[in-house]
Amino acid sequence: MAKNRAQRHHDRKPKEEFTGKNLTRFGGAGLIRRFLSKLKLDQHLKAVGVSKRRKEDYNSCEVCYDILLGLMTGIFRPIHMMELKADKVFQKLAGLTRFPSQSTISRFLSRITVHKAEHVAEINFRQLNKIRNGFRDMKTITLDLDSHVIPVFGKQHRARRGYNPKKRGRSSYHPLMCFIGETRDYIGGVFRPGNRTSGYKAQDFLRSIMKKLPENKVKRLRADSGFFKIEFLRWLMMRQIEFYVVVPQQVWLQRMILGIGNWREFDKGFATGELSLPIPSLKDMRLVVIRELVRKGEKPRKELRLLSVQEDLYNYQVIATNSKVPGEEVWRVYNKRACCENFIKESIYGFGLDKSITRHWAGARLYFELVMLAYNLMNWFKEKVLGRKDTKEMAGTIRWRLFWIPAKLATSGRKVRLKLADWWPYKVEFTRALTALA
Repeated sequence: MAKNRAQRHHDRKPKEEFTGKNLTRFGGAGLIRRFLSKLKLDQHLKAVGVSKRRKEDYNSCEVCYDILLGLMTGIFRPIHMMELKADKVFQKLAGLTRFPSQSTISRFLSRITVHKAEHVAEINFRQLNKIRNGFRDMKTITLDLDSHVIPVFGKQHRARRGYNPKKRGRSSYHPLMCFIGETRDYIGGVFRPGNRTSGYKAQDFLRSIMKKLPENKVKRLRADSGFFKIEFLRWLMMRQIEFYVVVPQQVWLQRMILGIGNWREFDKGFATGELSLPIPSLKDMRLVVIRELVRKGEKPRKELRLLSVQEDLYNYQVIATNSKVPGEEVWRVYNKRACCENFIKESIYGFGLDKSITRHWAGARLYFELVMLAYNLMNWFKEKVLGRKDTKEMAGTIRWRLFWIPAKLATSGRKVRLKLADWWPYKVEFTRALTALA
């Protein structure tokens, strides 16, 4: 009989009703508020502007701060941020009294100026400089250069057709970004139309980055094949910067690779060889060729017209460098740049860099700077609050564990309590984060 009653109770289907009050799915939003308060970010964002066109308008500081909160919680589009406007518990946890609507954010991005975007970039670097103690604790700094194509849909201002591997022929933006290899920090970037190549004005960009850093700290640079420019490499050698830049495997290079006879194996299936260019000003530069044997039944990662005539098939990678270390060490140093690719992926998939949310150039540029600021904030949160230095989870994992916690705001007498889900599997980690931010 008891078994039948238990079965009947189990078979009861709950009825869905939108009657719950004081509920939120962002129970960890208080961690974000505490962290941003420690950085005094709201005060720094006042440099973006506080003037109001009308009494009821949101000022620039407020909207930028609210967009940052959306990015930190994993909400990237103004239309999706309507959830944050409706969630009063989230606003209370985040220290807000209101949240802008989609139309308010869209109007803000449509009338913003490039000058405001530059302010956000300056705030990002000032915070980075403070977090890293003026880079005094770093003996050397490795800069990783990369770019990313942002396809657009519609008639966005200054979007142009250019290199677009995923959406061929579609207009895009093509920002250039620089990261610090040792800390994963984003240090600066340039928001550009899509018809700019990766290495367009890279020398001027790098010069502006190096002006921000202590003299003689930048010792190493890594970049992909888009930055293989003779003038650029010559300039790096004049500045005595050790570089590791991939060489595009064009026909002239394939002919040179076919002429290598003294391959030296350094691992199972791997061998290294060396080439040099007949350019007097680059006599100290060498081309390190890494050859990887392709397993039977597999194809090379990239079909090379001349090299495909060989009996055995290989994957080739050619790295231009002025370093004196052995070829296999050159390969290992450059491969650490793979982290930079992960940084870009973090910005794309973790903070919404893959799409532009406005038709206006200045608004798109401001959003880009806010995305990269949010990326840095999350990087510092992992390190300073969670104690992650060497191994850092992706932003989505941090949000799932610490920010997206079901909770209810309860009032008893004069006390307000946030009741987090008692079954939450990461409550110990959440408590440690609270202690670190106390």
